[in-house]
Amino acid sequence: MKKILIYNGQLFMGGIERVLISYLQGISKDKDLDITLLIKENNPAKNVFYKDIPENIKCEFIKSEKLVEMRENISKKRGNIFYRAMYQIVVAYERLEMKRWLKEYFKNNSYDSVIDFDMSLGKYLDEVPYEKIGWCHYSLAAKKGKKRERFRERLEKYDKIVVICDEMKEELNEVYPTVKDRGVRIYNPMDIDEIIRKSEAEKISGSYMVAVSRLVPGKGRLDLIDIYLDLKKRGIKEKLYILGEGSERIELQKRIDENGLQDEVLLLGQKENPYPWMKNSKMFLHPSYGEGLPTVLIEAMICKSIVVAYDCPTGPKEILGDGKFGALIPLGDKKKFADSVYEILENENLRDEFLSQMKTRVNEFSVHNIKEEFKNLVGEKTT
Repeated sequence: MKKILIYNGQLFMGGIERVLISYLQGISKDKDLDITLLIKENNPAKNVFYKDIPENIKCEFIKSEKLVEMRENISKKRGNIFYRAMYQIVVAYERLEMKRWLKEYFKNNSYDSVIDFDMSLGKYLDEVPYEKIGWCHYSLAAKKGKKRERFRERLEKYDKIVVICDEMKEELNEVYPTVKDRGVRIYNPMDIDEIIRKSEAEKISGSYMVAVSRLVPGKGRLDLIDIYLDLKKRGIKEKLYILGEGSERIELQKRIDENGLQDEVLLLGQKENPYPWMKNSKMFLHPSYGEGLPTVLIEAMICKSIVVAYDCPTGPKEILGDGKFGALIPLGDKKKFADSVYEILENENLRDEFLSQMKTRVNEFSVHNIKEEFKNLVGEKTT
């Protein structure tokens, strides 16, 4: 039996965390694996995925609930110079405490492999005496200059580096050639049956298109409002529902109000189960400027929602088969994005063609297939 420790910073609502839970649920019943989950922060209010951890997987926290609560209370008062200084002291203390905790933990617990699932163990990798596996979820070519060099130094501390699509594997080979032999491509796993079950939990009425992501600049939500305004001028009747929360919400609402779209473009906030919104939508729109392997596109396809996405680095081209399984738009071309959406809405034959192709593609991401790749990853030692 292989003893595996999987580390992640938190269990907040996010794409990496959804993927992590999919893995845990997929591998928890495997008798060849003994899995422990290590989470940096014990934050019950924000760790929304904690309840989804399988019962037979042990979960440990590095930072106590009391410490996290104290830091957050101080953080809220950082407008005051005293609390600003206090916050810096607390953060410095947390770093020292985390290093001490990890050193003590690995003195008392042994593992075959330690997986840094969100790549946030960087400063503490020297405290890990076992096989180290880094898991990359975003484009590896995005970092430039000194940041790229520092990231290369961190990558060299891992024995294996998981990338989640073939485009990322190519980036690893080209941008970080000193570690290219350590790269392993494993797609994110999808529990297709569970997603279908959740998509049927409720019926969302009306004719609409949907977008699901954090409301942050890199996800292209402002582009999406401009695209919808173009479509509205062409006479479409469908509304646009945007699911998610983030720092850009106020700016998005302002853009919606300025264009008189309050009744057509609705910011619906964060939904723990977004699948019914995907299942009942006419189309799934994703004008993002950067990804790793955007599993939300696969989830939409499982829910039989036709995807239109920017061809951003990395993932959409691979998931959509260069336009075979959904519409792929040159990065930043809002007019072509609107043209494609309009064509799909107006062309029933094109819709049927996309829908007929999608089932074959999504099966490649089945958790049952990817579980075997995970077992191979932790079963093979590097020399």
